[in-house]
Amino acid sequence: MTSFSGIWVPLVTPFHRDGAINHAALRMLAAHLAPQVSGLVVCGSTGEAHALDEEEQLAVLDTVLQAAPGTPVVMGVGGPHRPRLHAQLASLRSRPLAGLLVPPPYYVRPSQAAIADYFLDLADHAHCPLIAYNIPYRTGVAMEFDTFERIATHPNIQAVKDCGGSAGLTLDLITRTRLQILAGEDGNILTTLCAGGSGAITAAAHIFPRRYTEVYEAIGAQRLQRARAIFHWLWPLIQLLFAEPNPAGIKAALAQQGLIEDVCRAPIHGASPALRAQLAAMLEALGQDTAAVPA
Repeated sequence: MTSFSGIWVPLVTPFHRDGAINHAALRMLAAHLAPQVSGLVVCGSTGEAHALDEEEQLAVLDTVLQAAPGTPVVMGVGGPHRPRLHAQLASLRSRPLAGLLVPPPYYVRPSQAAIADYFLDLADHAHCPLIAYNIPYRTGVAMEFDTFERIATHPNIQAVKDCGGSAGLTLDLITRTRLQILAGEDGNILTTLCAGGSGAITAAAHIFPRRYTEVYEAIGAQRLQRARAIFHWLWPLIQLLFAEPNPAGIKAALAQQGLIEDVCRAPIHGASPALRAQLAAMLEALGQDTAAVPA
């Protein structure tokens, strides 16, 4: 059974200025992050999967698998067209995936019974475990506890990326299901881990990834003061990274670190000049202030 614990980074997809995927930058980014975190997620919302065709998505996945051998990799899949999803799952069977990150079908706003059937069907067809991705502000529908309870009966559904926006639901999932609960909102990492969550899928961990792993490790070692100090140090940067629609801030920060070009695909815009300037100032300040995080 895959352990969906620790810190996982949902990778951005680097682009050249002409809009083509920059596979060299992607390889460098994956190789840079892999040793510092528990796993990588490919073609999620942070990876701008909506702007990639199916061939591009597979190419991105293959680049990451080659760049980070031995690192657990999760692939994002989803959509309302079930036969297309079955075909996509078939195309992924030859890839050594740790799991699949799957939201409810977007746009159609299905009933809770239909959401459960959707996940159970995909779990039957998948060659690796599913992470149910509860993110109502993207899909238009929120998964309810009874739905999680129903899908948790399937052995191929093992975890939740929790962006549901309810502390009560998070606690119910942690205490009343067998599912591993991963914080999906970066601001909830500390509280979810302290409540007994298994980890986080965090876009902000592109920047200072080792610090997020230190938060996870400190909580596991019952060093709450240490975990709190690191997370409080990170919090202003987390807020700034999401001041504009994701992944604009992440890409701007990575570009300032020389890891990628600052390019998003339409309909997402890159970061504004004001945000770029704010990020540059904050990264410079944090880079000179690491001693402010207690040992």
